[in-house]
Amino acid sequence: TAIGKKHGLTVANVFHAGDGNLHPLILYDYENPEEVEKSHKIGEEILSACIRYGGTLSGEHGIGIEKAEWMSDLYSENSLANMQNVRVFFNPENLLNPGKLFPHPGRCAESKAGTPPPNLSAVNKTKMVAAKSGIAV
Repeated sequence: TAIGKKHGLTVANVFHAGDGNLHPLILYDYENPEEVEKSHKIGEEILSACIRYGGTLSGEHGIGIEKAEWMSDLYSENSLANMQNVRVFFNPENLLNPGKLFPHPGRCAESKAGTPPPNLSAVNKTKMVAAKSGIAV
């Protein structure tokens, strides 16, 4: 691709033609720090282009740790808060993949396992709404 050529690496496109899932395969020597850095820059440019042209970050496997920090470029703060609230509703004790998927504010993709969700007021509100509706949480 043009992005790969710009950085001096080859990028092959592997994809599912039927549903439009593209899987850019960046070819680099993992023992060469310069090529590793170039591969990261290529990945960032590809993700940025996907968003810019109306695409999404997820494929058939959803969003992974590698792409979680890009969610704030794709979704509004309100949408991310709503997604977090749904997660908290079904995972109030933060036992299921703690620290995964929803980064803490500030585009920090890494969070420590076991850290409670950042929006605890939403947890309490969700529990109150559920209790009023007769739903056990």
